[in-house]
Amino acid sequence: MPRNSSARRKQSLWSKSGPSARLTFGCFVITVVGLFGLTRNDIFGLSFAWPHAALWGAVGWGRVGLSIRPMIALIAFGAIQDVIFHAPFGSFEVINLLTYAASTAIASEFDVTSEPLIAIVASVMLFAGAFLVLWLMASTLEDHAVRVVPLIAAMLTTGMLYALVHKIFDLGRKPGESVGQAT
Repeated sequence: MPRNSSARRKQSLWSKSGPSARLTFGCFVITVVGLFGLTRNDIFGLSFAWPHAALWGAVGWGRVGLSIRPMIALIAFGAIQDVIFHAPFGSFEVINLLTYAASTAIASEFDVTSEPLIAIVASVMLFAGAFLVLWLMASTLEDHAVRVVPLIAAMLTTGMLYALVHKIFDLGRKPGESVGQAT
């Protein structure tokens, strides 16, 4: 008598966890990456770009729709980024929330959970848009065009690392569940 092995598989702890636990763990990852970003970021004299980890949350958490808890977390991370980067208060909050809103809009129009190509293209567009807004804000505030190479390096680092850790920022929308019900 053959057994159905897929029915007997144990679910992982991550798949059993709800949106609150996933959001908390995602906040923890963003905090740890941000704290390590405060240390020296050069090895043997070569400096490397540190990712804007809060954007990982904005892109990933936006896939379940608008929800107050991810927005509060993104505002808190934005305020910390403003202090770290000596930006005017509200700058990174705007960038994080615009990225979150755009991610939500894309998720409501397209199936980003089961279509890998759409998920990849959407993520690339969201990161590029976030860094474009960052460059425009910085250039406007400085009254001249700021250097774009460091921003491109940070965007590439942010995007490539997101490709590795994107599942951490999935709040667990189930198939058939409408956007916004997960949190």
